[in-house]
Amino acid sequence: MSDLPTSYNTLILPQVRLSHHPASSPTPTTPVVILALGRPTSRNALTESMASSVVCAYALLSADPRVKCIVLTSSDPENRTFCAGMDLHQPVRLQGTTRDEHRDTGGVVALAMHNCTKPIVAAINGSAVGVGITMTLPASVRVVSRAAKVGFVFGRRGFNMEACSSLCLPRLIGAGPALHLVTTGAVYPAESPLLQNLFSEIVEPEQVLSRALAIAEDIATNVSTVAVRVMRDMILRSPESPEEAHLLESKIFFDLFNGKDSKEGMESSMQKRAPHFEETMEKDSPSAYPWWEEIDVRAKI
Repeated sequence: MSDLPTSYNTLILPQVRLSHHPASSPTPTTPVVILALGRPTSRNALTESMASSVVCAYALLSADPRVKCIVLTSSDPENRTFCAGMDLHQPVRLQGTTRDEHRDTGGVVALAMHNCTKPIVAAINGSAVGVGITMTLPASVRVVSRAAKVGFVFGRRGFNMEACSSLCLPRLIGAGPALHLVTTGAVYPAESPLLQNLFSEIVEPEQVLSRALAIAEDIATNVSTVAVRVMRDMILRSPESPEEAHLLESKIFFDLFNGKDSKEGMESSMQKRAPHFEETMEKDSPSAYPWWEEIDVRAKI
């Protein structure tokens, strides 16, 4: 806790802004924290500096036991653009000098989101193209503006999809729609049938953030951070057969059932009151976690 800020309102990270919700909270840190992309005059296009700040923010919030849920959004006051993709007006440099050393910037951001132990709700309050949409795919919930345009435009720029989207996109919407989106490279309205399963909710532009915050508040108040994180990985790192799934679920259930959060969850339900979950992944993860072989993605330079 000594390395964590007293308040995220005063933490300065280039090209992003962190704030607490609700802003009127008497405590310096709230269970819900808003992470906003902070380049509205440049359509919140992603730069190396912004990417580094987002990665840093996820790491801090992931390690902070006071934080229960994160809302990712943009600072566009007119709710027109969430993120216009990589900023091509600035020099785009490859990471490393060889193919084996390179790590795509969007992928670094996406993995930081994926590895964050706190649920993330993406409040996509405007159009999102390229990395502007792929960086949101590891989020647990995506709320989008009805007026937003969405594009996986990589083929029209002469390069491939990134930010782990070759895995995430077909899992979320199916291989057929994913192939259509990347093959055309076109920009589609958020309500397009091709994007049908990508968003949890489609709302009016001015309602995106408030709806995302309502979902985040519900998560922060009513669910166990450990249980939700483990179930997320059970879905994304699922076993290959029903039998393997049964064995894994049984191991995890044994540990969680004997934990503090399970006891609190059952007691609060019986007593008809809000739960007070305290477990964290750092201290209370199941003994079978992680059940997969972890991969070191750091470049061998």
